[in-house]
Amino acid sequence: MIYSENSYYLNKISLNKNYWKIPTKTEFENHLELFLSQKFNFPSALIPILVKNRISKDNFENFINSKIKNFLPDPNIFVDMDRTVKRLADEIENNNPIGIFGDYDVDGATSAALLKLFFQYFGIPVHIHIPDRFLEGYGPNISALKSLVSKGANLIITVDCGINSNNPLKELNKTNIDCIIIDHHTPSEELPPAYSIINPKRKENKIDYHYLSAVGVTFIMIVGLTRELRHRGVFNKIKEPNLLEFLDLVALGTVCDVVPLIGLNRAFVKTGLNVMAQRRNYGINALCDVSDLNKIPDEETLGFKLGPKINAGGRIGSSDMGVKLLISENINKANEIAIKLHKLNEKRKDLTNISFMQAIGMVESEKNKIGKIPEILFLASNEWHEGIIGILAGKIKEKYDRPCCVISIGNKISKGSARSLGNISIGSLFLEAVEQEILLKGGGHNLAAGLTIENNKIETFKEFLFSKVKPFFLKNNPVSEIHITSEVNISNLNNNLMDWIIKLGPWGQGNPTPKFIIRDVKIKKLIFFGKDKDHLLLNVSDNSGEIDCKIFNLNQSPFLQQLRKNENKVLHLLCNVVFNNWKNKKKIELNLIDIIT
Repeated sequence: MIYSENSYYLNKISLNKNYWKIPTKTEFENHLELFLSQKFNFPSALIPILVKNRISKDNFENFINSKIKNFLPDPNIFVDMDRTVKRLADEIENNNPIGIFGDYDVDGATSAALLKLFFQYFGIPVHIHIPDRFLEGYGPNISALKSLVSKGANLIITVDCGINSNNPLKELNKTNIDCIIIDHHTPSEELPPAYSIINPKRKENKIDYHYLSAVGVTFIMIVGLTRELRHRGVFNKIKEPNLLEFLDLVALGTVCDVVPLIGLNRAFVKTGLNVMAQRRNYGINALCDVSDLNKIPDEETLGFKLGPKINAGGRIGSSDMGVKLLISENINKANEIAIKLHKLNEKRKDLTNISFMQAIGMVESEKNKIGKIPEILFLASNEWHEGIIGILAGKIKEKYDRPCCVISIGNKISKGSARSLGNISIGSLFLEAVEQEILLKGGGHNLAAGLTIENNKIETFKEFLFSKVKPFFLKNNPVSEIHITSEVNISNLNNNLMDWIIKLGPWGQGNPTPKFIIRDVKIKKLIFFGKDKDHLLLNVSDNSGEIDCKIFNLNQSPFLQQLRKNENKVLHLLCNVVFNNWKNKKKIELNLIDIIT
Protein backbone atom coordinates (compact mmCIF):
# COMPACT_ATOMS: atom_id res chain seq x y z
CA MET A 1 0.00 0.00 0.00
CA ILE A 2 1.21 3.51 -0.84
CA TYR A 3 0.61 6.27 1.68
CA SER A 4 0.11 9.94 1.07
CA GLU A 5 2.71 12.60 1.48
CA ASN A 6 1.48 15.64 3.42
CA SER A 7 1.84 19.34 2.91
CA TYR A 8 0.85 22.53 4.74
CA TYR A 9 -2.31 24.17 3.45
CA LEU A 10 -1.42 27.43 1.67
CA ASN A 11 1.79 27.44 3.79
CA LYS A 12 0.01 29.82 6.17
CA ILE A 13 -0.42 29.80 9.94
CA SER A 14 -4.01 29.89 11.19
CA LEU A 15 -5.56 32.21 13.77
CA ASN A 16 -5.02 29.46 16.37
CA LYS A 17 -1.33 29.36 15.38
CA ASN A 18 -1.58 26.00 13.62
CA TYR A 19 -0.39 24.64 10.33
CA TRP A 20 -3.09 22.67 8.54
CA LYS A 21 -1.53 19.48 7.27
CA ILE A 22 -3.51 18.11 4.34
CA PRO A 23 -2.90 14.79 2.55
CA THR A 24 -1.94 14.66 -1.10
CA LYS A 25 -3.76 12.03 -3.14
CA THR A 26 -1.84 8.99 -4.33
CA GLU A 27 -2.52 6.56 -7.15
CA PHE A 28 -3.66 3.99 -4.58
CA GLU A 29 -6.26 6.41 -3.21
CA ASN A 30 -7.55 7.21 -6.69
CA HIS A 31 -8.13 3.50 -7.38
CA LEU A 32 -9.72 2.95 -3.95
CA GLU A 33 -11.96 5.98 -4.42
CA LEU A 34 -13.15 4.79 -7.84
CA PHE A 35 -13.93 1.28 -6.56
CA LEU A 36 -15.76 2.35 -3.38
CA SER A 37 -17.70 5.17 -5.01
CA GLN A 38 -19.04 2.80 -7.66
CA LYS A 39 -19.83 -0.12 -5.34
CA PHE A 40 -20.90 1.66 -2.11
CA ASN A 41 -21.44 5.32 -3.08
CA PHE A 42 -18.59 6.13 -0.71
CA PRO A 43 -17.65 9.86 -0.67
CA SER A 44 -14.19 10.81 -1.89
CA ALA A 45 -13.79 13.29 1.00
CA LEU A 46 -13.45 10.38 3.45
CA ILE A 47 -10.90 8.29 1.53
CA PRO A 48 -7.93 9.61 3.62
CA ILE A 49 -9.54 8.10 6.76
CA LEU A 50 -9.47 4.66 5.15
CA VAL A 51 -5.85 5.10 4.10
CA LYS A 52 -4.87 6.15 7.65
CA ASN A 53 -6.53 2.98 9.01
CA ARG A 54 -4.88 0.80 6.35
CA ILE A 55 -8.19 -0.09 4.76
CA SER A 56 -8.26 -1.53 1.28
CA LYS A 57 -10.90 -3.05 -1.00
CA ASP A 58 -10.36 -6.40 0.72
CA ASN A 59 -11.00 -5.37 4.35
CA PHE A 60 -13.38 -2.43 3.84
CA GLU A 61 -16.61 -4.25 4.74
CA ASN A 62 -15.04 -5.86 7.81
CA PHE A 63 -13.88 -2.42 8.99
CA ILE A 64 -17.31 -0.87 8.49
CA ASN A 65 -19.19 -3.67 10.24
CA SER A 66 -16.62 -4.08 13.07
CA LYS A 67 -18.01 -7.36 14.34
CA ILE A 68 -16.39 -8.40 17.62
CA LYS A 69 -15.64 -11.93 16.39
CA ASN A 70 -13.46 -10.54 13.59
CA PHE A 71 -11.27 -8.55 15.99
CA LEU A 72 -11.27 -10.56 19.23
CA PRO A 73 -7.99 -12.46 19.76
CA ASP A 74 -7.57 -15.86 21.34
CA PRO A 75 -7.36 -14.90 25.06
CA ASN A 76 -4.49 -17.32 25.60
CA ILE A 77 -2.10 -15.16 23.57
CA PHE A 78 -1.83 -13.05 26.73
CA VAL A 79 0.81 -14.19 29.21
CA ASP A 80 -0.75 -15.80 32.31
CA MET A 81 -4.21 -16.03 30.76
CA ASP A 82 -4.44 -19.84 30.83
CA ARG A 83 -3.26 -19.93 34.44
CA THR A 84 -5.78 -17.20 35.38
CA VAL A 85 -8.89 -18.71 33.81
CA LYS A 86 -8.18 -22.16 35.22
CA ARG A 87 -7.82 -20.75 38.71
CA LEU A 88 -11.01 -18.69 38.39
CA ALA A 89 -12.89 -21.68 36.97
CA ASP A 90 -11.83 -23.60 40.11
CA GLU A 91 -13.18 -20.78 42.29
CA ILE A 92 -16.50 -20.81 40.45
CA GLU A 93 -16.86 -24.58 40.65
CA ASN A 94 -16.10 -24.48 44.39
CA ASN A 95 -18.38 -21.46 44.96
CA ASN A 96 -15.58 -19.53 46.67
CA PRO A 97 -16.06 -15.80 47.46
CA ILE A 98 -13.91 -13.40 45.42
CA GLY A 99 -12.61 -9.93 46.32
CA ILE A 100 -12.26 -7.20 43.68
CA PHE A 101 -10.07 -4.12 44.14
CA GLY A 102 -10.77 -1.52 41.44
CA ASP A 103 -9.60 1.95 40.56
CA TYR A 104 -11.85 4.95 41.26
CA ASP A 105 -12.21 6.12 37.64
CA VAL A 106 -14.67 4.95 34.97
CA ASP A 107 -12.34 2.27 33.61
CA GLY A 108 -11.90 0.85 37.10
CA ALA A 109 -15.62 1.07 37.91
CA THR A 110 -16.69 -0.65 34.67
CA SER A 111 -14.02 -3.36 35.09
CA ALA A 112 -15.15 -4.09 38.65
CA ALA A 113 -18.82 -4.03 37.62
CA LEU A 114 -18.13 -6.40 34.71
CA LEU A 115 -16.47 -8.95 37.01
CA LYS A 116 -19.17 -8.60 39.65
CA LEU A 117 -22.00 -9.19 37.16
CA PHE A 118 -20.17 -12.12 35.56
CA PHE A 119 -19.43 -13.94 38.82
CA GLN A 120 -22.88 -13.08 40.12
CA TYR A 121 -24.33 -15.03 37.16
CA PHE A 122 -22.85 -18.19 38.73
CA GLY A 123 -23.94 -17.29 42.25
CA ILE A 124 -20.41 -16.49 43.43
CA PRO A 125 -20.23 -14.05 46.39
CA VAL A 126 -18.24 -10.95 45.36
CA HIS A 127 -16.86 -8.17 47.59
CA ILE A 128 -15.73 -4.94 45.91
CA HIS A 129 -13.42 -2.25 47.28
CA ILE A 130 -12.87 1.05 45.48
CA PRO A 131 -10.25 3.14 47.33
CA ASP A 132 -10.91 6.63 48.59
CA ARG A 133 -8.89 8.95 46.36
CA PHE A 134 -7.85 11.18 49.26
CA LEU A 135 -7.49 8.78 52.19
CA GLU A 136 -6.06 5.76 50.36
CA GLY A 137 -4.72 7.13 47.09
CA TYR A 138 -4.28 5.17 43.88
CA GLY A 139 -3.78 1.42 43.84
CA PRO A 140 -4.03 -1.42 46.34
CA ASN A 141 -3.16 -0.90 50.00
CA ILE A 142 -2.70 -3.70 52.49
CA SER A 143 -5.44 -2.47 54.83
CA ALA A 144 -8.08 -2.64 52.08
CA LEU A 145 -6.81 -6.00 50.82
CA LYS A 146 -7.01 -7.47 54.32
CA SER A 147 -10.50 -6.03 54.67
CA LEU A 148 -11.59 -7.97 51.57
CA VAL A 149 -10.08 -11.12 53.08
CA SER A 150 -11.92 -10.52 56.37
CA LYS A 151 -15.19 -10.37 54.42
CA GLY A 152 -14.51 -13.88 53.15
CA ALA A 153 -12.60 -13.37 49.89
CA ASN A 154 -10.69 -16.50 48.95
CA LEU A 155 -8.92 -14.74 46.10
CA ILE A 156 -8.44 -11.07 45.17
CA ILE A 157 -8.52 -9.58 41.67
CA THR A 158 -7.20 -6.06 41.07
CA VAL A 159 -8.57 -4.28 38.01
CA ASP A 160 -7.15 -1.13 36.37
CA CYS A 161 -4.45 -1.05 39.05
CA GLY A 162 -1.93 -3.26 40.84
CA ILE A 163 0.81 -3.55 38.23
CA ASN A 164 3.16 -1.36 40.29
CA SER A 165 1.86 -2.28 43.77
CA ASN A 166 4.80 -4.44 44.86
CA ASN A 167 4.82 -3.65 48.59
CA PRO A 168 1.11 -4.19 49.36
CA LEU A 169 1.10 -7.46 47.43
CA LYS A 170 4.21 -8.67 49.25
CA GLU A 171 2.29 -8.08 52.48
CA LEU A 172 -0.77 -9.87 51.08
CA ASN A 173 1.38 -12.92 50.28
CA LYS A 174 2.02 -13.35 53.99
CA THR A 175 -1.71 -14.09 54.46
CA ASN A 176 -1.64 -16.97 51.94
CA ILE A 177 -4.29 -15.19 49.83
CA ASP A 178 -3.51 -15.05 46.13
CA CYS A 179 -3.97 -12.02 43.92
CA ILE A 180 -4.69 -11.82 40.19
CA ILE A 181 -3.79 -8.51 38.51
CA ILE A 182 -5.73 -7.32 35.45
CA ASP A 183 -4.24 -4.01 34.35
CA HIS A 184 -3.14 -2.01 31.32
CA HIS A 185 -0.74 0.51 32.85
CA THR A 186 2.98 0.42 32.10
CA PRO A 187 4.79 -1.96 34.47
CA SER A 188 8.04 -1.10 36.19
CA GLU A 189 11.03 -3.45 35.85
CA GLU A 190 10.05 -5.52 38.90
CA LEU A 191 6.62 -7.11 38.64
CA PRO A 192 4.62 -7.52 41.84
CA PRO A 193 4.37 -11.00 43.46
CA ALA A 194 0.94 -12.03 42.18
CA TYR A 195 -0.58 -15.40 41.30
CA SER A 196 -0.95 -14.14 37.74
CA ILE A 197 -0.71 -10.86 35.86
CA ILE A 198 -2.69 -10.12 32.71
CA ASN A 199 -1.42 -6.92 31.14
CA PRO A 200 -0.90 -6.30 27.39
CA LYS A 201 2.04 -4.04 28.25
CA ARG A 202 4.08 -6.84 29.90
CA LYS A 203 7.38 -7.21 28.06
CA GLU A 204 6.80 -10.96 27.73
CA ASN A 205 3.70 -10.31 25.60
CA LYS A 206 4.53 -10.31 21.89
CA ILE A 207 1.11 -8.96 20.94
CA ASP A 208 -0.24 -5.74 19.53
CA TYR A 209 -2.96 -5.01 22.11
CA HIS A 210 -1.17 -2.39 24.20
CA TYR A 211 -3.95 0.09 23.35
CA LEU A 212 -6.64 -1.73 25.36
CA SER A 213 -8.35 -0.25 28.41
CA ALA A 214 -8.54 -2.28 31.63
CA VAL A 215 -12.19 -3.11 30.99
CA GLY A 216 -11.22 -4.36 27.52
CA VAL A 217 -8.58 -6.66 29.03
CA THR A 218 -11.12 -7.79 31.64
CA PHE A 219 -13.64 -8.67 28.92
CA ILE A 220 -11.06 -10.76 27.05
CA MET A 221 -10.34 -12.56 30.31
CA ILE A 222 -14.01 -13.47 30.83
CA VAL A 223 -14.15 -14.70 27.22
CA GLY A 224 -11.29 -17.05 28.08
CA LEU A 225 -12.91 -18.00 31.40
CA THR A 226 -16.22 -18.76 29.67
CA ARG A 227 -14.40 -21.04 27.23
CA GLU A 228 -12.70 -22.86 30.12
CA LEU A 229 -16.06 -23.32 31.90
CA ARG A 230 -17.54 -24.61 28.65
CA HIS A 231 -14.75 -27.20 28.36
CA ARG A 232 -15.48 -28.34 31.92
CA GLY A 233 -19.13 -28.91 31.11
CA VAL A 234 -20.44 -26.20 33.43
CA PHE A 235 -22.99 -25.11 30.83
CA ASN A 236 -24.53 -28.57 30.72
CA LYS A 237 -26.23 -27.54 33.96
CA ILE A 238 -26.86 -23.81 33.40
CA LYS A 239 -27.31 -21.58 30.35
CA GLU A 240 -24.14 -19.97 29.03
CA PRO A 241 -24.10 -16.19 29.61
CA ASN A 242 -24.34 -13.94 26.56
CA LEU A 243 -21.11 -11.98 26.92
CA LEU A 244 -22.11 -9.45 24.28
CA GLU A 245 -24.64 -8.07 26.78
CA PHE A 246 -21.71 -6.82 28.89
CA LEU A 247 -20.32 -4.67 26.08
CA ASP A 248 -22.20 -1.54 27.19
CA LEU A 249 -19.86 -1.49 30.20
CA VAL A 250 -16.84 -2.17 27.98
CA ALA A 251 -17.78 0.67 25.63
CA LEU A 252 -18.25 3.10 28.52
CA GLY A 253 -14.90 2.29 30.14
CA THR A 254 -13.04 2.28 26.82
CA VAL A 255 -14.27 5.70 25.70
CA CYS A 256 -13.84 7.33 29.12
CA ASP A 257 -10.27 6.08 29.53
CA VAL A 258 -9.39 7.91 26.29
CA VAL A 259 -7.57 4.93 24.79
CA PRO A 260 -7.22 4.76 20.98
CA LEU A 261 -10.50 3.83 19.26
CA ILE A 262 -8.80 1.52 16.79
CA GLY A 263 -9.00 -2.20 16.06
CA LEU A 264 -10.64 -4.14 18.87
CA ASN A 265 -11.42 -0.99 20.88
CA ARG A 266 -13.41 0.43 17.99
CA ALA A 267 -15.33 -2.86 17.69
CA PHE A 268 -15.96 -2.84 21.47
CA VAL A 269 -17.43 0.65 21.36
CA LYS A 270 -19.41 0.20 18.14
CA THR A 271 -21.08 -2.98 19.43
CA GLY A 272 -21.33 -1.67 22.99
CA LEU A 273 -23.28 1.40 21.88
CA ASN A 274 -25.80 -0.90 20.20
CA VAL A 275 -26.15 -2.85 23.46
CA MET A 276 -26.53 0.40 25.40
CA ALA A 277 -29.38 1.44 23.11
CA GLN A 278 -31.26 -1.66 24.33
CA ARG A 279 -31.25 -0.11 27.87
CA ARG A 280 -30.28 -3.29 29.72
CA ASN A 281 -28.19 -1.68 32.48
CA TYR A 282 -30.29 0.20 35.07
CA GLY A 283 -27.34 2.37 36.12
CA ILE A 284 -26.42 3.54 32.63
CA ASN A 285 -30.12 4.18 31.90
CA ALA A 286 -30.43 6.31 35.03
CA LEU A 287 -27.36 8.34 34.03
CA CYS A 288 -28.82 8.91 30.56
CA ASP A 289 -32.14 10.02 32.06
CA VAL A 290 -30.62 12.41 34.57
CA SER A 291 -28.54 13.88 31.72
CA ASP A 292 -31.75 14.66 29.77
CA LEU A 293 -30.50 12.77 26.74
CA ASN A 294 -32.94 12.87 23.88
CA LYS A 295 -30.97 10.56 21.61
CA ILE A 296 -29.41 7.12 21.56
CA PRO A 297 -26.02 7.34 23.36
CA ASP A 298 -22.95 7.81 21.19
CA GLU A 299 -19.24 8.08 21.97
CA GLU A 300 -19.60 11.81 22.72
CA THR A 301 -22.37 11.04 25.21
CA LEU A 302 -20.17 8.52 26.99
CA GLY A 303 -17.13 10.77 27.15
CA PHE A 304 -18.76 14.09 27.99
CA LYS A 305 -22.07 13.26 29.68
CA LEU A 306 -21.94 9.89 31.45
CA GLY A 307 -18.24 9.47 32.26
CA PRO A 308 -17.80 12.77 34.15
CA LYS A 309 -20.79 11.94 36.38
CA ILE A 310 -19.33 8.54 37.33
CA ASN A 311 -15.95 10.16 37.98
CA ALA A 312 -17.56 12.87 40.13
CA GLY A 313 -18.11 10.32 42.89
CA GLY A 314 -14.40 9.56 43.13
CA ARG A 315 -13.41 13.21 42.72
CA ILE A 316 -15.53 14.97 45.31
CA GLY A 317 -17.94 12.34 46.68
CA SER A 318 -17.75 8.66 47.55
CA SER A 319 -15.42 6.62 45.35
CA ASP A 320 -17.65 3.54 45.12
CA MET A 321 -20.75 5.35 43.86
CA GLY A 322 -19.92 4.63 40.21
CA VAL A 323 -19.59 0.87 40.57
CA LYS A 324 -22.67 0.69 42.85
CA LEU A 325 -24.62 2.44 40.10
CA LEU A 326 -23.39 0.11 37.34
CA ILE A 327 -24.21 -3.10 39.25
CA SER A 328 -27.56 -1.88 40.55
CA GLU A 329 -30.49 -4.26 40.00
CA ASN A 330 -33.06 -1.82 41.38
CA ILE A 331 -34.40 1.00 39.21
CA ASN A 332 -35.18 3.31 42.12
CA LYS A 333 -31.77 2.77 43.71
CA ALA A 334 -30.06 3.42 40.38
CA ASN A 335 -32.01 6.66 39.91
CA GLU A 336 -31.10 7.77 43.44
CA ILE A 337 -27.37 7.25 42.86
CA ALA A 338 -27.52 8.88 39.39
CA ILE A 339 -29.13 12.02 40.83
CA LYS A 340 -26.44 12.26 43.52
CA LEU A 341 -23.69 11.86 40.92
CA HIS A 342 -25.30 14.53 38.73
CA LYS A 343 -25.31 17.02 41.64
CA LEU A 344 -21.72 16.19 42.49
CA ASN A 345 -20.71 16.73 38.88
CA GLU A 346 -22.34 20.18 38.84
CA LYS A 347 -20.34 21.06 41.97
CA ARG A 348 -17.20 19.67 40.31
CA LYS A 349 -17.79 21.93 37.28
CA ASP A 350 -17.98 25.01 39.52
CA LEU A 351 -14.75 24.09 41.29
CA THR A 352 -13.03 23.43 37.96
CA ASN A 353 -14.09 26.76 36.44
CA ILE A 354 -12.71 28.73 39.39
CA SER A 355 -9.43 26.79 39.37
CA PHE A 356 -9.15 27.10 35.58
CA MET A 357 -9.22 30.89 35.71
CA GLN A 358 -6.59 30.87 38.48
CA ALA A 359 -4.39 28.51 36.45
CA ILE A 360 -4.66 30.70 33.33
CA GLY A 361 -3.52 33.64 35.43
CA MET A 362 -0.44 31.67 36.53
CA VAL A 363 0.44 30.65 32.97
CA GLU A 364 0.01 34.17 31.58
CA SER A 365 2.13 35.60 34.40
CA GLU A 366 4.93 33.13 33.64
CA LYS A 367 4.56 33.80 29.89
CA ASN A 368 4.98 37.55 30.44
CA LYS A 369 7.94 36.97 32.75
CA ILE A 370 10.00 34.75 30.39
CA GLY A 371 8.62 35.98 27.06
CA LYS A 372 7.19 32.63 25.90
CA ILE A 373 4.96 29.75 26.94
CA PRO A 374 7.10 27.29 28.93
CA GLU A 375 7.85 23.88 27.45
CA ILE A 376 5.80 22.26 30.20
CA LEU A 377 3.22 24.01 32.34
CA PHE A 378 3.90 23.21 35.99
CA LEU A 379 1.21 24.64 38.27
CA ALA A 380 0.75 24.20 42.02
CA SER A 381 -1.69 25.63 44.56
CA ASN A 382 -3.03 24.79 48.02
CA GLU A 383 -6.44 26.11 46.92
CA TRP A 384 -7.15 23.45 44.30
CA HIS A 385 -9.33 20.48 45.16
CA GLU A 386 -7.40 17.26 44.67
CA GLY A 387 -10.33 15.69 42.88
CA ILE A 388 -10.31 18.10 39.92
CA ILE A 389 -6.60 18.50 39.18
CA GLY A 390 -6.69 15.90 36.38
CA ILE A 391 -9.46 17.79 34.60
CA LEU A 392 -7.65 21.06 35.21
CA ALA A 393 -4.43 19.69 33.72
CA GLY A 394 -6.36 18.56 30.65
CA LYS A 395 -8.04 21.93 30.13
CA ILE A 396 -4.77 23.84 30.45
CA LYS A 397 -3.02 21.41 28.08
CA GLU A 398 -5.75 21.94 25.48
CA LYS A 399 -5.70 25.73 25.81
CA TYR A 400 -1.92 26.14 25.49
CA ASP A 401 -0.95 22.98 23.56
CA ARG A 402 1.68 22.09 26.15
CA PRO A 403 2.03 19.17 28.53
CA CYS A 404 0.72 20.23 31.91
CA CYS A 405 1.31 19.03 35.47
CA VAL A 406 -1.01 20.33 38.20
CA ILE A 407 -0.31 19.82 41.90
CA SER A 408 -2.73 20.20 44.79
CA ILE A 409 -0.49 21.15 47.71
CA GLY A 410 -1.24 19.41 51.01
CA ASN A 411 0.28 19.89 54.46
CA LYS A 412 3.34 17.67 53.96
CA ILE A 413 2.31 15.42 51.08
CA SER A 414 0.86 16.67 47.79
CA LYS A 415 -0.99 15.02 44.92
CA GLY A 416 -0.59 15.80 41.25
CA SER A 417 -1.96 14.94 37.85
CA ALA A 418 -0.58 15.50 34.37
CA ARG A 419 -1.74 15.47 30.77
CA SER A 420 0.69 15.25 27.88
CA LEU A 421 1.10 15.53 24.12
CA GLY A 422 1.42 12.56 21.82
CA ASN A 423 5.22 12.45 21.63
CA ILE A 424 5.91 12.82 25.37
CA SER A 425 5.09 9.78 27.55
CA ILE A 426 4.26 11.39 30.87
CA GLY A 427 3.54 8.03 32.55
CA SER A 428 7.08 6.79 31.82
CA LEU A 429 8.58 10.03 33.13
CA PHE A 430 6.65 9.66 36.38
CA LEU A 431 7.87 6.07 36.79
CA GLU A 432 11.43 7.29 36.25
CA ALA A 433 10.91 9.96 38.92
CA VAL A 434 9.74 7.25 41.33
CA GLU A 435 12.88 5.21 40.62
CA GLN A 436 14.98 8.30 41.33
CA GLU A 437 13.05 8.72 44.62
CA ILE A 438 11.76 12.14 43.62
CA LEU A 439 8.15 10.93 43.80
CA LEU A 440 6.61 8.72 46.45
CA LYS A 441 4.21 7.31 43.86
CA GLY A 442 3.73 7.93 40.18
CA GLY A 443 2.76 6.39 36.88
CA GLY A 444 0.02 6.12 34.29
CA HIS A 445 -0.36 6.26 30.52
CA ASN A 446 1.50 8.07 27.75
CA LEU A 447 -0.99 10.95 27.84
CA ALA A 448 -2.12 10.97 31.49
CA ALA A 449 -0.48 10.22 34.81
CA GLY A 450 -0.76 10.84 38.54
CA LEU A 451 1.69 11.34 41.39
CA THR A 452 2.21 11.65 45.13
CA ILE A 453 5.11 13.80 46.31
CA GLU A 454 6.63 15.25 49.48
CA ASN A 455 6.31 19.03 49.49
CA ASN A 456 10.04 19.57 49.88
CA LYS A 457 10.65 17.78 46.57
CA ILE A 458 8.20 19.73 44.40
CA GLU A 459 10.87 22.07 43.00
CA THR A 460 13.19 19.12 42.34
CA PHE A 461 10.41 17.40 40.45
CA LYS A 462 9.71 20.56 38.43
CA GLU A 463 13.36 20.73 37.38
CA PHE A 464 13.31 17.03 36.51
CA LEU A 465 10.28 17.43 34.22
CA PHE A 466 11.70 20.49 32.47
CA SER A 467 14.99 18.68 31.79
CA LYS A 468 13.09 15.78 30.20
CA VAL A 469 10.51 17.75 28.21
CA LYS A 470 12.65 20.65 26.93
CA PRO A 471 14.43 18.59 24.20
CA PHE A 472 11.04 18.05 22.54
CA PHE A 473 10.68 21.79 21.99
CA LEU A 474 13.57 22.93 19.83
CA LYS A 475 11.82 26.19 18.84
CA ASN A 476 10.88 28.95 21.26
CA ASN A 477 7.31 29.03 20.01
CA PRO A 478 6.61 25.82 18.14
CA VAL A 479 3.66 25.83 15.78
CA SER A 480 1.27 22.91 16.08
CA GLU A 481 0.00 20.80 13.21
CA ILE A 482 -3.62 19.85 12.63
CA HIS A 483 -4.12 16.85 10.39
CA ILE A 484 -6.90 17.49 7.89
CA THR A 485 -9.14 14.87 6.30
CA SER A 486 -9.80 16.73 3.05
CA GLU A 487 -11.01 19.91 1.39
CA VAL A 488 -14.70 20.09 0.47
CA ASN A 489 -17.31 22.45 -0.93
CA ILE A 490 -20.49 23.21 0.98
CA SER A 491 -22.43 21.24 -1.64
CA ASN A 492 -20.41 18.12 -0.66
CA LEU A 493 -21.87 18.28 2.89
CA ASN A 494 -24.87 16.06 2.29
CA ASN A 495 -26.70 13.17 3.96
CA ASN A 496 -24.58 10.55 2.22
CA LEU A 497 -21.40 12.08 3.68
CA MET A 498 -22.96 12.20 7.15
CA ASP A 499 -24.18 8.60 6.93
CA TRP A 500 -20.66 7.43 6.13
CA ILE A 501 -19.13 9.54 8.89
CA ILE A 502 -21.41 7.70 11.34
CA LYS A 503 -20.47 4.32 9.85
CA LEU A 504 -16.74 5.08 10.10
CA GLY A 505 -17.04 5.95 13.78
CA PRO A 506 -16.97 5.79 16.71
CA TRP A 507 -14.59 8.73 16.87
CA GLY A 508 -12.13 9.52 19.60
CA GLN A 509 -8.48 9.14 20.61
CA GLY A 510 -6.58 7.44 17.77
CA ASN A 511 -9.54 7.83 15.41
CA PRO A 512 -10.20 11.57 15.44
CA THR A 513 -13.38 13.13 14.09
CA PRO A 514 -12.95 14.17 10.43
CA LYS A 515 -11.80 17.74 9.89
CA PHE A 516 -12.63 19.49 6.64
CA ILE A 517 -11.36 22.64 4.96
CA ILE A 518 -13.97 24.79 3.26
CA ARG A 519 -12.21 27.32 1.04
CA ASP A 520 -13.19 30.82 -0.03
CA VAL A 521 -16.07 31.26 2.40
CA LYS A 522 -17.96 34.50 3.10
CA ILE A 523 -19.76 35.25 6.36
CA LYS A 524 -23.33 36.37 5.67
CA LYS A 525 -24.48 36.97 9.26
CA LEU A 526 -23.48 36.56 12.92
CA ILE A 527 -26.00 35.64 15.62
CA PHE A 528 -25.13 35.23 19.32
CA PHE A 529 -27.01 32.54 21.23
CA GLY A 530 -26.97 30.58 24.50
CA LYS A 531 -27.92 31.56 28.04
CA ASP A 532 -24.99 33.99 28.35
CA LYS A 533 -24.77 34.77 24.63
CA ASP A 534 -21.35 33.13 24.63
CA HIS A 535 -21.97 31.01 21.50
CA LEU A 536 -22.02 32.26 17.93
CA LEU A 537 -23.96 31.13 14.86
CA LEU A 538 -22.52 32.08 11.48
CA ASN A 539 -24.28 31.69 8.18
CA VAL A 540 -21.50 31.10 5.65
CA SER A 541 -21.43 30.54 1.91
CA ASP A 542 -19.11 29.51 -0.90
CA ASN A 543 -19.83 29.34 -4.63
CA SER A 544 -21.72 26.04 -4.18
CA GLY A 545 -24.15 26.87 -1.37
CA GLU A 546 -24.59 28.09 2.21
CA ILE A 547 -24.62 26.47 5.66
CA ASP A 548 -24.78 27.34 9.36
CA CYS A 549 -21.55 27.23 11.33
CA LYS A 550 -21.28 27.41 15.14
CA ILE A 551 -18.62 28.49 17.60
CA PHE A 552 -19.04 27.54 21.25
CA ASN A 553 -17.53 29.25 24.33
CA LEU A 554 -16.49 32.50 22.70
CA ASN A 555 -14.76 33.63 25.88
CA GLN A 556 -12.11 30.98 25.17
CA SER A 557 -11.96 31.65 21.42
CA PRO A 558 -9.68 34.03 19.51
CA PHE A 559 -12.11 34.23 16.60
CA LEU A 560 -14.71 36.86 17.43
CA GLN A 561 -12.67 39.97 16.68
CA GLN A 562 -11.32 38.47 13.47
CA LEU A 563 -14.75 37.38 12.29
CA ARG A 564 -16.20 40.84 12.79
CA LYS A 565 -13.22 42.34 11.03
CA ASN A 566 -13.55 39.92 8.10
CA GLU A 567 -17.32 39.94 7.66
CA ASN A 568 -18.07 39.78 3.91
CA LYS A 569 -14.42 39.01 3.24
CA VAL A 570 -13.12 35.66 2.00
CA LEU A 571 -11.95 33.18 4.66
CA HIS A 572 -10.84 29.55 4.77
CA LEU A 573 -12.57 27.53 7.50
CA LEU A 574 -11.55 24.35 9.27
CA CYS A 575 -14.61 22.53 10.63
CA ASN A 576 -16.23 19.36 11.88
CA VAL A 577 -19.48 18.40 10.17
CA VAL A 578 -22.32 17.43 12.52
CA PHE A 579 -26.00 16.57 12.55
CA ASN A 580 -28.11 19.00 14.57
CA ASN A 581 -31.03 16.94 15.94
CA TRP A 582 -33.03 19.89 17.29
CA LYS A 583 -36.68 18.90 17.85
CA ASN A 584 -36.11 15.56 16.06
CA LYS A 585 -35.20 17.34 12.84
CA LYS A 586 -31.78 16.49 11.38
CA LYS A 587 -29.87 19.39 9.91
CA ILE A 588 -26.26 19.39 8.71
CA GLU A 589 -24.11 22.08 10.36
CA LEU A 590 -20.48 22.99 10.89
CA ASN A 591 -18.58 23.36 14.14
CA LEU A 592 -15.71 25.81 13.64
CA ILE A 593 -12.21 24.68 14.66
CA ASP A 594 -9.87 27.20 13.05
CA ILE A 595 -9.57 29.97 10.42
CA ILE A 596 -7.05 31.12 7.84
CA THR A 597 -7.68 34.68 6.65
